Amino acid sequence: MYRRRQVLLVGLCASLAVLAACSSSAGRGSGNATQPTAPTISQDCTSTTTDQAVCMPASSLNLDALPLGSGKISTSPEAGYLWVCQAPGGGQSVQTPPWVDTSTQTWSLTKKVAVKGDVRWHKKFKASHRGTEEVLVGNGLPARSGKFPVSPSDPAYPYNPDPTAITAHTVDVTLPYNPVKAASPQCVSPVVGVATNGIPIDDGFDEDGNDAAAIETQDVCHGHPNVPNGYHYHSLSPCLLSKKALTNTTQVGWALDGYGIYVEYNSQGQLLTDADLDGCHGRTSVVRWHGKETDIYHYDMTMEFPYTVGCFVGTPAPASDVIGIGYSGAS
Repeated sequence: MYRRRQVLLVGLCASLAVLAACSSSAGRGSGNATQPTAPTISQDCTSTTTDQAVCMPASSLNLDALPLGSGKISTSPEAGYLWVCQAPGGGQSVQTPPWVDTSTQTWSLTKKVAVKGDVRWHKKFKASHRGTEEVLVGNGLPARSGKFPVSPSDPAYPYNPDPTAITAHTVDVTLPYNPVKAASPQCVSPVVGVATNGIPIDDGFDEDGNDAAAIETQDVCHGHPNVPNGYHYHSLSPCLLSKKALTNTTQVGWALDGYGIYVEYNSQGQLLTDADLDGCHGRTSVVRWHGKETDIYHYDMTMEFPYTVGCFVGTPAPASDVIGIGYSGAS
């Protein structure tokens, strides 16, 4: 595993309150830190721990006692676990942050401290259909992030932030336009997909097998940078969710095997949980795929470990097409 640890985040609300989509802007300026007007947020969506609050979908889970995923490694598809190709380990020790309860093996999403700042970047990303292929090309920059490297004056600084800055790198991934399942599932390591805003999606572990969403330091978009992956997510980013996506099944990414990654809801309007999904964190149901309602296999993002892809059902593209080996500099 290549990740460093950093620590996360979130000022969020579990209500279905209206949020002007964080990802609606493609970024302003050249990538330098700016402090634009905060997003429009409903009165029900507030936070005392971050610069701007963000909304997450309604969930049947207790967001103050989410099950900790640290050490949940499998060697085959298993719901609630992550099947990794290389066993994590060998990194530096990390401080357990105060929102993680090791006695109950749970953590609180609502009490997690986010990296401060509201930086806007000149994001470039395009998804194109080319014959039998889906081609994803971008510069690896988010539209919005916290301020990295984390300042010593930031309340998130004591919790093991990675010292890396956000820098552009080439994302150039070719996926099957109509993916098919392989003869048997495959392990993941360490990048599992690309979000619909062009940001890499890593698996749910840090490099030592800790639950990255619980342990790492991230911004209000649940993202952070490191070498070599660049700015990336480990779990569902609220900055991928438009107002419609807070209540309606919506594609939020592509797994490296070509299948879509979605936020999907039950009949009560709540985000699906691990109990609704198979051992690779997916299922077959009707979703909007290539502009049409299609009964197809796909992965789902949840608010419990492993958060996104748990293993691949198809044949994945190389992770090197996504991660930021050899940064080209901000653009």
